[in-house]
Amino acid sequence: MAHSPSRSSSSSTHQLRPELPADTPPFPTSDNDVDSDDLDSVYGQLVKGVGHEFVTDGNVDELARRAEQDGHPILATELREWKAPC
Repeated sequence: MAHSPSRSSSSSTHQLRPELPADTPPFPTSDNDVDSDDLDSVYGQLVKGVGHEFVTDGNVDELARRAEQDGHPILATELREWKAPC
């Protein structure tokens, strides 16, 4: 059986991981003081790559419009996809 690159040894995987300070969370998290009713607050989190839990049917259209206007086409697309029925 061939060895796939995604199943490489842990030593080569370890070399690819950046060293982070001990108090760094394992992944980005939303700020604690986000006002879920304030579009600016929610949008600011989305631009950072977090805050998706604050997107609702009531704010998704405005957030997508703002992302498009601000030059964040990927975020705008993600928000439109969020709204789309599965």
